[in-house]
Amino acid sequence: MWRGRVEFDGVEVRYDKSPVLRDVSFVLQPGEKLGVVGRTGAGKSSLVASLFRLVELSKGTIRIDGVRKKKNNNCF
Repeated sequence: MWRGRVEFDGVEVRYDKSPVLRDVSFVLQPGEKLGVVGRTGAGKSSLVASLFRLVELSKGTIRIDGVRKKKNNNCF
């Protein structure tokens, strides 16, 4: 059964050779909400894109309900 726990653990996303997210770690429990704010180019869109696997992670892991998100993981 899916609950909705989201965990970012040491996530890094790069475009070309420049990191846009570095060592991002947090846990959202089911029912919690997260607001993401920041200046232009701060990585807000990259954070969401990494959650939906629109970009590859350079480092770290993303887990939903303890299941690691990977490109070949058909659960998501």
